[in-house]
Amino acid sequence: MDDLAALLEECSAAFKETEEYRILSTYTERESRFKFEERLAITKSVEKTFKPLFEKMKADVPSLSDTDLLFCALSTQGLETVAIAECFTVTKEAVRIRKYRLREKLSDKWLTMLFGETKRYNSASVTLHTEPASESEIPLPAEPIKNAKVMKEKMTFGKAVAICFSKLFTFNGRARRSEYWYFSLFLIILQGVIMAGGEVFDMLISIGQSQGAEVATRFTGSYLQQILDWVLIFMLLSVTVRRLHDVDCNGWFALLLYVLPVIIMKIEMAALYSDNLGLDPAVVTPNALAGALNSHLMILFFVSAALIASIIIFCKPGTEGPNSYGADPIRSISQSAEEK
Repeated sequence: MDDLAALLEECSAAFKETEEYRILSTYTERESRFKFEERLAITKSVEKTFKPLFEKMKADVPSLSDTDLLFCALSTQGLETVAIAECFTVTKEAVRIRKYRLREKLSDKWLTMLFGETKRYNSASVTLHTEPASESEIPLPAEPIKNAKVMKEKMTFGKAVAICFSKLFTFNGRARRSEYWYFSLFLIILQGVIMAGGEVFDMLISIGQSQGAEVATRFTGSYLQQILDWVLIFMLLSVTVRRLHDVDCNGWFALLLYVLPVIIMKIEMAALYSDNLGLDPAVVTPNALAGALNSHLMILFFVSAALIASIIIFCKPGTEGPNSYGADPIRSISQSAEEK
């Protein structure tokens, strides 16, 4: 315990020498809120200076998230609750709730060292109780942030489509789950409408024309369909990158999970629609046919694995609070119109 306390004191002393601590400690004197760059710099500084302590905490309590670790570190620095809340873009009430949840995760030694509290259990009801280790005031009281509230705006189908169209060429920032899946549904519907419209168009054009004219019309239509398909694929790319950012993943993973499987699948479909799986009928042999089948099965396996992995990742909730790619798209603090 003494070694952990010494380590905490050492990490705290290192953090208090940083510019980020000065910014936090003087937050109540500011007239403006933190910028995203300042929040990110504070996060990086805490991660760097408290890294030895975080490693011991994670080894002792593996269920702690990165946000939990940051919260524990900031809570030991004697900072104003409003400054801690501003770092996570939440209210003071949310800070209190975070601390309450940590009571269930942390062991008695960590609670005592970080928050000055101990746990005790009622053996009859097996109910967890917490109490202050001393008569000093418990840190992080439940106080509302002045002129601020937590916003969890509901995402609708129309709003998701509007946002994604406005950010077709925006690959930075984050996108919540509902935004991604609503826009994916919109593109599926749009593709179905385009395909149905193309079939009707071909049918109408072919009426009264010669066979040669009909073939030319369908040939042209097939190229147009391919162009439209690639346009729809590109339209989903930016929101795919931002959805990866929301779960704190590098946006370049979109190449592996989305772009590459689509390209391979397009090539695969072209081969399947040709005769003998793309083999020359004049020279096809059983061995060549078996090799082609194995190749197609391997491609199918890769595309299926990428699809399953992407569904799992894109269904994950985003990281709570700001991360390396931007502010939380669900939880944000905004001033009410009456108090601005």
